[in-house]
Amino acid sequence: MKRTEEAEQLAARLRILKGRAGSSFEALAGRTGISRSSLHRYCAGTKFPANYGVIHAFATACGASAEELRELHRLWALADAMRSSSAPSAAPAGRQETGHQETGGVETGGARTPRTLMSPLRTRPRVRLPLVVSAVTACIAAAAAAFLTMLDTDRKNREPTITQSGPGTAPTTIPVRVFNIEGDCKSREERVPACSMGLARDPRLKYDTDNVVSHRVWHDDILNADCVLYDGDRVEDETGVGTTRWFRVRIDTVPGGSAWLPAVRTHDSPALPTCA
Repeated sequence: MKRTEEAEQLAARLRILKGRAGSSFEALAGRTGISRSSLHRYCAGTKFPANYGVIHAFATACGASAEELRELHRLWALADAMRSSSAPSAAPAGRQETGHQETGGVETGGARTPRTLMSPLRTRPRVRLPLVVSAVTACIAAAAAAFLTMLDTDRKNREPTITQSGPGTAPTTIPVRVFNIEGDCKSREERVPACSMGLARDPRLKYDTDNVVSHRVWHDDILNADCVLYDGDRVEDETGVGTTRWFRVRIDTVPGGSAWLPAVRTHDSPALPTCA
């Protein structure tokens, strides 16, 4: 299965619930009736459940709240839609497409007599749904590619800027909460340097010590974001969950007044305009 950002987020949320519950996979398997190996694959993101009931059972066994269940359902639905749209539509090898006609067999005293099932009043060729879906998907992909090409025209010569604000109006900011999955940094009240995280100067350059501002952030800090970028440098957290999504946050104490927070360092997903 091709791993989408929604599927990665879903797996990350499941790991967080399991860690918070302090339960083993064996214990959760006993509560949910789902095999230990399947639960492990769901949390690792190497397997995607075809039924949301599996996710609901796992989350409920871990003590998830109603709000967390709604968020899990949203992520599962988005990931399932992406998985369905990317699934191959061609018939399996060796099987011949027959339109409305299908040949099978009927038991008649130990012998099998051929039978033919045909739809009545067939007056025009059937339009195959997979072909229609493929054509629509191709049109959407072409439009998206053209839009991204337009945005990328002079991207290398300028820092990302907000694209959805009216003339003379200040961009609206939305608070996002910093999340640090590493070790015991979530439970520490004191701000030790080892648990601090850097904000990037440029989200499209490699995220390393040469590309961070002086301002540091810790778990549970609240930052004000004004736009989101989807094609920055790919960043992974300590569990291997990665994304190219970045939030631009307002920081008064750094040059330019803003810096960039990788999306793997927050569990919030606010509705923000796109940074170009």
